[in-house]
Amino acid sequence: MRTFKGIFLLVLLSSISHISAQDIHFTQFYNTPLNINPALTGVFGGDTRFLAGYRSQWTSVPVDYRTFVVSVDHKFYGKQASPGFFSGGLSFNFDQSGYSRLTYLNLGLHGSYTRKLTQHFYTTVGVQGSAVQRQFDLDDLTFDNFFDPDVGQADPSLGSGENFLDNNANNFFDFSAGINFRLQALSNAALVDRLEKRSSIDFGVGLFHLNRPNQSFVEDAESPLSIRVSPYFAGVLQLGPIVDLIGVMAVQFQRPYDQYLAGAGARVYLNRSLGKQIAIQGGVNVRFHQIADSYSPTIQLHYNNWRFGFSYDVNVSEFQVATDNRSGPEFTLRYIIRRVKPLPTFKICPLI
Repeated sequence: MRTFKGIFLLVLLSSISHISAQDIHFTQFYNTPLNINPALTGVFGGDTRFLAGYRSQWTSVPVDYRTFVVSVDHKFYGKQASPGFFSGGLSFNFDQSGYSRLTYLNLGLHGSYTRKLTQHFYTTVGVQGSAVQRQFDLDDLTFDNFFDPDVGQADPSLGSGENFLDNNANNFFDFSAGINFRLQALSNAALVDRLEKRSSIDFGVGLFHLNRPNQSFVEDAESPLSIRVSPYFAGVLQLGPIVDLIGVMAVQFQRPYDQYLAGAGARVYLNRSLGKQIAIQGGVNVRFHQIADSYSPTIQLHYNNWRFGFSYDVNVSEFQVATDNRSGPEFTLRYIIRRVKPLPTFKICPLI
């Protein structure tokens, strides 16, 4: 346990580095793992995982954001005991913002391979291919070309003067990859997780938009989407029979933007009996770039295979003049299916 505590603190501190985001993001990024790294596909305790998340941001101003994500991933075991397994999954992301109702739709196909290196250490490599559509609406937008100097006022019938794509939409394919490392206290020889050994660390990096797709809305123009680098750390440190310390950190670099997300909290188990496992978790997340942008009190409820998370962003950036410190709520939901497997298969990899 002492060694595990040392590794936990070392990785948490070393994760804070200057790496630089303009993709969609969640405050509870650890509850939307496939948006952080394709290699987190299949990295969970169970067979099939369902995830959903909803985020509403800046509803008090005209440029509000609404983001929704839903995903499912599943492990594919071989018939014989093996040191590794494949996983696959599907994800759907929707984001809409502003007067233009700028919309982002992403349908992703995920694949990964997890390999057991020791009884307590695993590595996973993953890839993701996505069909993406970006689209916007001109109805509520104004352009310089609208101004008619002869009458001294705007005339929308003059047109925008821009050479946009048909239907103001752009479709493209996106490719991403990543690697994850898992260190956990639970041994791979354990047949049933009775929550007696709960310490674990996940750390790795996701690399998104590796093919640099063209996201321009203008005919014959090039605007390649910048690669996003997403290193992260998420750890659980068991402090006692019913108390865990939680620490998370993610930094995102997508030239020329950078973003840092960090969080800490505690989890208390009210019941650890099989079939009646209940826990409550509370903490605070912070998003910052040079200085803090927002603080987010968070709470999570765990009941057997269900987990519900809620957070609320309190904006403290210069934008608080418009938002009155209000940013928005975020909800996440997870459900895991666990099936009883034959003994040779069960020994593969009981991740927690």
